[in-house]
Amino acid sequence: MTTPAVRLTEAVPQRGVRRTLATLLHPDRAARITDEHLRVRLSAPHPLPLLADVLVAEFPLVGLPPHEDPVRYAAGLADCHPGALVVAVYRGPRCWLRFGGRARTLVREPQWPAHSWAVWASVAHVWLVAGLEPAAWDPAAVRVVRTVRGYSPASPWASPDGLGSGASVSGGVGGAGSRAASRARASSASADPDRPTEEYRDSASR
Repeated sequence: MTTPAVRLTEAVPQRGVRRTLATLLHPDRAARITDEHLRVRLSAPHPLPLLADVLVAEFPLVGLPPHEDPVRYAAGLADCHPGALVVAVYRGPRCWLRFGGRARTLVREPQWPAHSWAVWASVAHVWLVAGLEPAAWDPAAVRVVRTVRGYSPASPWASPDGLGSGASVSGGVGGAGSRAASRARASSASADPDRPTEEYRDSASR
C-alpha cells in the first residue's frame, strides 16, 4: 500500500454530535490505527461542544467583532475548547484548521473527493492520533471510505449533522457520561452539509 486510506464509521448525529470510528492504514505504519472520537458542531447545545474531540463551525458573517477573521476565530475556539484536538472553521470551499496546536488553511480542489469539511476534520484527527506529522497531511492524497449507520435520506434537505426532518437517529449521544474518550489502538487484523454520497449509502445498513 502506498496511499494512506481512512475508513470512517459514524452514527447519524443527535443534536449536532457524531460518534466516529476512524481506521487509518498508512504505508509508514506497520499496523492499523483505530481512533474513536466525538465530533461536535458548534451549534450543539451546551455542554456538548466542550466534550468535543473534533469541533466544527461555519464562519459566521455577522455578529463578530470588527476585523475578525477565520484564523483568529478558529484560534479562539481552540482556546475555549482545549479538549478538541482538531478545530475546523469553514466557509464555502475554504476551511481553516487548528490541529496539534498549529494553524492550516485548506481549499477544496477539483480532485478532492466529495466529502464535507467535517469529514476531513475527523480524518485529520486520526492522522494526529497516529503520531503522523501535521505538515505531511494532504487531503488530496488520502482515500476515504465512509459509512453512516442508520442514515435515511427521506428528505433531500435533511442534514445528518443536525436534526433535519427525515433523518433517523441511531447511536445517539447522551450526556458527559456517555462520551467515548478519544483513543488509539493498533490492531494486527488486516457543499458542506455532512451528508453521505450515493457511494456510501449502500453500506449504511451494515
